[in-house]
Amino acid sequence: MRCTDWTLMVLVWTRCIGIAYFEETIYRDPMSSVTFYCHPSQTSEQYMWKLVPPQKTETILFMNNANLTSDKYYFLESRYHSWDLGLKTVMKRHSGTYLCQEFANTGLVTLKNYTLVVNGPPKLSPNIPWLNTVPVIEGNTAELRCDVTGSPPPSISWFAMEDGQIRSIHIEGHILQIRNITRACGTKYVCIAENRLSTKPLLNMTFDLDVQFPAQILLYDAKSPRRDVISAILNRKLGMEVILRCDVMMYPEVTINWKIRNLRNSQLRKIASYIPGVGISEHDRRKTVYTFKFQVIPNKKVTIFDVIFRTDKEETFSEYVCETEGQQFPSTQKSIKIEKLP
Repeated sequence: MRCTDWTLMVLVWTRCIGIAYFEETIYRDPMSSVTFYCHPSQTSEQYMWKLVPPQKTETILFMNNANLTSDKYYFLESRYHSWDLGLKTVMKRHSGTYLCQEFANTGLVTLKNYTLVVNGPPKLSPNIPWLNTVPVIEGNTAELRCDVTGSPPPSISWFAMEDGQIRSIHIEGHILQIRNITRACGTKYVCIAENRLSTKPLLNMTFDLDVQFPAQILLYDAKSPRRDVISAILNRKLGMEVILRCDVMMYPEVTINWKIRNLRNSQLRKIASYIPGVGISEHDRRKTVYTFKFQVIPNKKVTIFDVIFRTDKEETFSEYVCETEGQQFPSTQKSIKIEKLP
């Protein structure tokens, strides 16, 4: 027996009528041949071969010696009490279950049940897309499933994409499990399936891992030469230009609010918001001394939202609050006080 002709056989005895009932799963390459064997009892008056294709209506191929199929590849060998069904050229359409049945006193009896699997290259399971977006919260576990089938069963290897290059992560099998996810894991993962009947290019599925994490705020004076120094209080003279920069790293995107708290009465009011996909919305209806700019850096998952003003009015000496507002994670905020130098 060749290695391509894998056969799994199960023998079942139907005791009530004393007939041996066989089930076999047979694997064949396209363009090969196969014979399904059957031996009806000598007392049978009617017997037939029937094909039940996957997800299709069953078809009677032969009734006794009468050919009821238009498929030229089927033929019948009837001799010495054998009634064998031959298939001289196996095609993909021939996949399915072949039943040898006879009419007995108790009704229709199945003598042989063959499942023919036609070997082929890997393929995706029905209704499975080749590109998948997988959201996962930082710290959780992601499970990527390569829903690829094929006969012979394909070998599956996993790869990660970094800077447009694909590299092996030396994992094999249908499932890739990534535990304790960090935002550094947010990239594309590709499973590649192949067997000895694979064609070029090899079949693959791609998973875009979207790692979600709460907003982290970095708040500082963008005009300061020492931006690495973050201070909660900035002392500025009257008439100086100030650019307060709120860097927010997050995924998914969130609304960012600028608020001002008066240092005298602690009154807090919202002056502007950055709304993802919309832009800046200003909330202060009075003539404002503030202007706003924003910049989105998608590849770093960062939004920069600036408030720009000149300290030529008393109200500009206040506490400035940068606050995030989203649905996935709790709100976060940071603040800087601008105090006047004498």
